[in-house]
Amino acid sequence: MAAASSSDYNGCGAESNEANSKWLDAHYDPMANIHTFSACLALADLHGDGEYKLVVGDLGPGGQQPRLKVLKGPLVMTESPLPALPAAAATFLMEQHEPRTPALALASGPCVYVYKNLRPYFKFSLPQLPPNPLEQDLWNQAKEDRIDPLTLKEMLESIRETAEEPLSVQSLRFLQLELSEMEAFVNQHKSNSIKRQTVITTMTTLKKNLADEDAVSCLVLGTENKELLVLDPEAFTILAKVSVRS
Repeated sequence: MAAASSSDYNGCGAESNEANSKWLDAHYDPMANIHTFSACLALADLHGDGEYKLVVGDLGPGGQQPRLKVLKGPLVMTESPLPALPAAAATFLMEQHEPRTPALALASGPCVYVYKNLRPYFKFSLPQLPPNPLEQDLWNQAKEDRIDPLTLKEMLESIRETAEEPLSVQSLRFLQLELSEMEAFVNQHKSNSIKRQTVITTMTTLKKNLADEDAVSCLVLGTENKELLVLDPEAFTILAKVSVRS
């Protein structure tokens, strides 16, 4: 009897895996060219016609050219450019008025972009965080020329290693510079106010008043600085803020 080739074994193994799988492929397209995470997917009746469509926050190849895509089955119905890379997507009802069409929320960086009828409707930005007092004092000294760039670098590195709060973007950019570039950077930015901004890492929805499936919902945001924020679905003000341990 002739020995079976390795390709025969591989083929039999693939067929066996497919036969034993508990999952059925509703759709499989290796050429779909969609780059995303499960958090950036949402299924919703976008037009209130009973027809659900898949909303995709597509990061784009290599994280370039992010786009909002709406798929009906395997077909891309619409797509539009996004201002930044998406981190999460969610659909929610903002109001009880007819027609009952959900809004779409896309979280990206410190912002939530809200779409109605797939058109930009509102942009919510996280409030800025207070800067580290020691970091602020160092930049005040630099503003008054009471500290040289090298000492500023050493002190900022010490704060970064010991403080619980991350440094501002300005300080982090400064620490990445070569020694020859530091003085010019300090002269350019020493008069700027120190700003510290967190980002959204996760997002979901929470029913506001009723538990009904078609009830109005609030957006719930999880941030990198260990906070949960609940947003009002109409005014997009912060209804509640909770700090978590991790």
